[in-house]
Order: sequence, then structure tokens, then C-alpha cells
Amino acid sequence: MNILGIGPFELLIIFLVAFLFLGPDKLSKFSKDFAKYIRGFNKQKDELNDLINSEIDIIDEDINDKKDFKK
Repeated sequence: MNILGIGPFELLIIFLVAFLFLGPDKLSKFSKDFAKYIRGFNKQKDELNDLINSEIDIIDEDINDKKDFKK
């Protein structure tokens, strides 16, 4: 399991270092804010992917219509 190219052991080290620097109270808020950011990023990524796929479908339909017209 890799998250953003980071393995589980590396992720554990990052959380331990964050815990040492931020402490338990700030780490909780930071985790919530980070999760919100990641969810927003994934939502935007999915919307962009859907937009690109819909545009590709429209272009494919136009190409097929032009091919049928030539016949």
C-alpha cells in the first residue's frame, strides 16, 4: 500500500516525527485539516477526470459522425 509514493514504514516515521513536533492536541487538528485537504484534492481530481472524459466522448462522437457522413 503506497500513499503518494510513501510506504507504510515511511508513513509511520512521518507520523511519529509529527507527533513529537506538534504534540497530541495540534496533531489532531493538523490531521483533520490534512484529511480535508486531501478529500478536496481528490474531489477536484475526479471532477477534472470526468470533464476530460466527457470532452473525449464528444470528440469521439464528432469523429464517428464525420466518418459516417463520408460513407
